[in-house]
Amino acid sequence: MNRVSQVLTKMVATFDLGGSQSKGIVQIYPDGLPMVIAMEPEVADVRRESITHLGNRLYSDYVWVGIGEEYYALGALAKDAFAGTAALKDLKYHYALPKITGLLWWACHQLDLKAVEAYVDLLLPPGEISDGGELGKKLASVLSQGVITPTGKLKAKLRNFQVAPEGSGILAYRRRGLGESFKQKNIGLLMLGYRNASFLLFKKGNPGASESTDLGMNWVVEQFVERTSVGLLKNDKRLPKALVEASKGNLNALRSLSRKSGEEIESDLKLFNSVLPIVRDDYCRALIRWIRNIAAFNEVVICGGTSEFVRPELTEHFQKEGIPISWNGGVDIPKPLDTLGLGDRVADVWTAHITYIKELDNHFGYKRTQPLVPDNYQHPGVRNRTLETDLWNGKQNSFLTI
Repeated sequence: MNRVSQVLTKMVATFDLGGSQSKGIVQIYPDGLPMVIAMEPEVADVRRESITHLGNRLYSDYVWVGIGEEYYALGALAKDAFAGTAALKDLKYHYALPKITGLLWWACHQLDLKAVEAYVDLLLPPGEISDGGELGKKLASVLSQGVITPTGKLKAKLRNFQVAPEGSGILAYRRRGLGESFKQKNIGLLMLGYRNASFLLFKKGNPGASESTDLGMNWVVEQFVERTSVGLLKNDKRLPKALVEASKGNLNALRSLSRKSGEEIESDLKLFNSVLPIVRDDYCRALIRWIRNIAAFNEVVICGGTSEFVRPELTEHFQKEGIPISWNGGVDIPKPLDTLGLGDRVADVWTAHITYIKELDNHFGYKRTQPLVPDNYQHPGVRNRTLETDLWNGKQNSFLTI
């Protein structure tokens, strides 16, 4: 280990580039407290001149990065200023570089870090895991060359990069809970996200079949919008939440989605509540049909934000099959950690982070003596303010070194 690396602060980051939100857990290693960070899923490729045009309108929740000659607006900035999209039809790998570098910058800004070395764990759908090696090389290269950010150039030396299948953190958590009995079962992991659904099988403790499909909440939203045909927008962020609430029996949950006025709103509401059960049933049938054709198992772990949407149907189905369900692998998100109110939506990235920390502890020979989230937990973030400096007015030669 050289002299430079001895004085750097180690930062560990676990990321999930979800279709409804990009989420991460970051912490200073080994004794720093973990912190949840999140960003809207939208991304937009933009000209450098478009970024400079923003001037002093940059805020601390607005994220953009410049990688070589390419510039990307991310999250709220992409959505508000550049009509960015969540790119749900693209592989997560496609926009992984700008999203990861944007999240890394945001973490360093929040933690007020100036010189750190990065350890990154990324969750990807099972079908994209093979892209991880090439992605790690590209990430190391762009961080070494430097990424332009709202506060200067982010330069990094990536110490470790690994990818894991979505849901693997929850499955590892369940494995630790079951102990030796894990090796006596065939356990299926069903993860229902916004963008897709993924399935992993462990046979007697060994990895088996794995598949991904586009049967995420986005499928439901698209079908609902198409079948109602009253001018709803597929990218309306209110839609998924309203659909979930309506499916729980709140018949008025969909009222605010109507673009009509007066008595026409009631007509739309009646239409919405007649179409939703049909779309919901079609979704459940498609999901169960897909699962049946993958593998046989005697326990299923179900997780992901979309799972709540079809919890009654999945419960009924697996009860009939005599297959016990473990919802979210029995994970309880520490309440002090959940500062953004994401609840179970952060369960996978949190459990993956726990697993990654355990691996690093073993690698460095570190003996952990307290929980990652102690009873006296206090949020470690230090910044939540307007970025007062314009990068292009005297900041272009500054460096934030990782």
